Parts: sequence; C-alpha cells; structure tokens
Amino acid sequence: MSVLAEVLIGSTQPNEPAATQALKYILDPNRNSELAKAFIGMLGDENIQFEPGRVEAETDSEGSRPDLKIFDMDGHVRVFVENKFWAPLTKAQPVSYLRSLRENSESALVFIVPEMRVATVWQELKERCKLATDLEWEDVVENAPVQRARVGSRNMLITNWNHVLSKLMNAVRPENGDARHDIFQLQGLVKRMDSEEFLPLSDEEIVDQDTARRMISFIGLIHEILNRLIYDEITETKKLGQSGSVFSYRLGHFFQMYGGFELLLTIHFEMWRDYGVSPLWLRSWIEAEQNLEKARGSFPNNVESEGFRYFPIRLKSGVEKDRVIDFAVEQIRHIVDHCREPAPQDPPSGN
Repeated sequence: MSVLAEVLIGSTQPNEPAATQALKYILDPNRNSELAKAFIGMLGDENIQFEPGRVEAETDSEGSRPDLKIFDMDGHVRVFVENKFWAPLTKAQPVSYLRSLRENSESALVFIVPEMRVATVWQELKERCKLATDLEWEDVVENAPVQRARVGSRNMLITNWNHVLSKLMNAVRPENGDARHDIFQLQGLVKRMDSEEFLPLSDEEIVDQDTARRMISFIGLIHEILNRLIYDEITETKKLGQSGSVFSYRLGHFFQMYGGFELLLTIHFEMWRDYGVSPLWLRSWIEAEQNLEKARGSFPNNVESEGFRYFPIRLKSGVEKDRVIDFAVEQIRHIVDHCREPAPQDPPSGN
C-alpha cells in the first residue's frame, strides 16, 4: 500500500500531522532501511551516525512531544524530528525538547521547515536557547542546506523540506518504485502546503502600488471583454450577476452566449497560482457542453474542478489594451463555438 493510501486519503487534516505520518511511513527501517540511513546520513555529523532501529510518531518524551523519534538498534532515542510548515514554534520548542534528549553529542533535534522559513526559525531557535541559562549555543555549520549548532552537549539542526525529500529520492534504489512513488506524493503534499499557506509579507509587497493597479486592470478587462461580446450581440448578461468571495479566491461576471448555457469569466487566483497560464479563466458546466472532448483537445491547459470546466483565457503581452481584448474575445468565441457544435453521432449498428 502506498503512503497516500496509508496516511493521506480521507485525512481530515492534510497538514503537518499528515506530513509527519507520511515521513514516518517512508523512514520506517522495516520498510525502507536505505531511506532511514539516508536521512541519518543527511545530518552530516559523524557523531550522529547510527543504525536506525525504529521510528515513532508523536509520542510523549519526558514532557515534550516531538513529531518523530528515531531510535538506534539498542532502543535509545537518538534523534527528535520536528516538522514545520507555517505554524509557529510551541512554548516547549526547542528548550524542552533538547532537555529531553540524552546529554551527549550523539543525539540531535532536527527541524524541517519550508525553505523560506529557515533563516527566521533558526534565529528564533537561537534566541530561545540563549535565554536558557543551562544551554550554551555554538554555531557549527551556517548558511548550508543543513545548518547545525551545538547546544550544550546536544546537536540541533535545521533544513528544508525540498532538501530532505530530494536526498531521500536520490537514495531510493532503481527497483524500489513504491518508495519513489511515496516520496513523490509527499513532495506534492509539501508543495500544496507551501502554496496554500499565508506567506510572510515583505515591506515592498505592502506598499507596492503597481500590484493594486494591475489587479484593478484585470477586473476592468473582464467588463470590457464582456462589453465587446455584448456589442457583437452574442452575449447576454441580464439577470446574471457578478461573482466574488473572500472564500473562493475568484472574482468575475456571469454571462450567456447565443442564449445558451451559463458561463463565468473570472479572475481565478487558485488556477492562476497552480497553473500560471493566465489570471483570467472561462468557466462552464461540464454537463452543458455538447462537444466537450473536442473543446478540451483544441484548447490545452483546461482544468476540471468541482463539476466545472475551466479554460484559461490567455492575455497578450506588450500590446495595447484593444489588442488584449480582441485576443481574449476571439478565444472565448472559439471555445463556445466548439462546445456548441453537435456531438458526433454513433455509426449505424448495421442491423
């Protein structure tokens, strides 16, 4: 059974706990001993190298609850792993976790975070350790994919998800297709978590007036494209309203062409983020399309989602607005014309 079937399908919380269970599944020495060894080797300190015995997820350890605990063959906990995406550090991290580890150089606390958070989380960890009178901080490896410090008699490291999963993928034997597929699925989950979470704002983004102007321009394009279609007497917008919601991440206007099925021309932020083709998308009901297969083949990058078919409306760059509108109108007309064509008839049965 794959990691997706084991821990992700049906999960009500596809977030840090799901990623933790998936990583535990992948690192299980009884299933993939080479991957558990590759993970330990990635830490890059000969003092922490050992033969992994077992991996446990989210179990208590002297007042702390690390995401993963990796044991050696003698049953001793050697590594705590804390998986982070965009949640803040807990009050117990890292000081209580470090105190729960054995007091020797052969144990480590490892944080795995998004690449964009490495610097800020590492700084926060350092500040918290320096506030603890019994923990002395010493930088060992800085500005590398795996950064390491000595904190008292223990090791603490930080790295990013992409680095960890790339190292694991490189360690998979060619014949172990299941493990490769498992890592690939976890990479997809990590990518989704990164894209769906709120990224810290920069000062430049907050005061960037060009972004505001551009978004207003996109909204204006929707109205001007529809006005052009109305002028050509092929579009009807009466009794069909606008669409906009802070929960749906899209803004647009409903309309009908040739008195046919309902369409929505929208700025779809999720499609724009995930596929990057265009900010503007044309949405239609799948059931209303009489010749869907032909339309799909003629217009690439269309996406099916929640009972709708979305077609990207590409925008010309480096030209005046009239040409942008003309090109968008031409695409919409072609898409709708394809969907209106009669579906191919089945050949006679010969009876």
